[in-house]
Amino acid sequence: MYTIYPRTRALLPWLAMVSLACTAGQTPDGAGGGGGVASSSSVTGGFGKGGGGGSDRTCATGTSFVYLIGKDQQFIRFDPQNLAFTAIGALNCPEATAAGATPFSMTVAHDGFAWVEYSNQKLYRVDITTAACEATAYVPNQIGIKNFGMGMTANTPEEGETLYIADYGGLGIAKLELETLELRFVGAFDKIFSAAELTGTADGRLFGFFPDESPAVVAEIDPKSGSILSVAPQPGSAGFGWAFAFWGGSFYLFTSPQGGTSRVDRYDPKDGTTTHVADVPSVIVGAGVSTCAPLVPPA
Repeated sequence: MYTIYPRTRALLPWLAMVSLACTAGQTPDGAGGGGGVASSSSVTGGFGKGGGGGSDRTCATGTSFVYLIGKDQQFIRFDPQNLAFTAIGALNCPEATAAGATPFSMTVAHDGFAWVEYSNQKLYRVDITTAACEATAYVPNQIGIKNFGMGMTANTPEEGETLYIADYGGLGIAKLELETLELRFVGAFDKIFSAAELTGTADGRLFGFFPDESPAVVAEIDPKSGSILSVAPQPGSAGFGWAFAFWGGSFYLFTSPQGGTSRVDRYDPKDGTTTHVADVPSVIVGAGVSTCAPLVPPA
């Protein structure tokens, strides 16, 4: 997602390289507070321990990674284990490019396709291996929801997954029925009333990153009601773009306080620390992770 400001800043040119290796950084002041799916969750600390196990669903090649989309249309694979970024390609989605729209949010399904919403509220499917983009029949402004954040979470350890969306106006969450592309409202937020990006897990949990709160928070959301179950304050500012993903027991926060680039912070709920781990030469506005991502760090 990104925030529209009275004036814009030019994006730095995308570095012409296939892979960007990033080294770990230092924990910012004020910080606190590849593999298959593992058999149990390591999300502990303030969020409690998740139930359930891994997933027997068929996972397409590459769906254990995190995928990113920049405001400059760059589609990127992120390997949290090695803090490595690989440029897949630039999106060229029909209608969106011609209309001057830019990517707004995204998620990834276990079948190897990302779902990307643009600022014009249109929804597209993107092949995570090639960045090839196709339009969908999604009708914008359903049930009063325009732009939104997205996250995919498992229904059960063995069967299916659900694409949840969070209303950019802070109303609450809804489900997107992938067969009909219809939104079905789930419930309103009851403690936080602002925009959120979502991420889900293989054991059926749903989380949101709410950067407009003071301070920003990572919160667990009840996928059945929209109720906020717990919150963890985070340092820093979202700035010109922000995104969010769960991987291997930690949460990855992508923010652009200065514009032009994005920083990557890793929030570890086991010890409550948030650490600056990498930087990306693009303003990241969407992060997607499938339910094939590991629940614990691979050995």
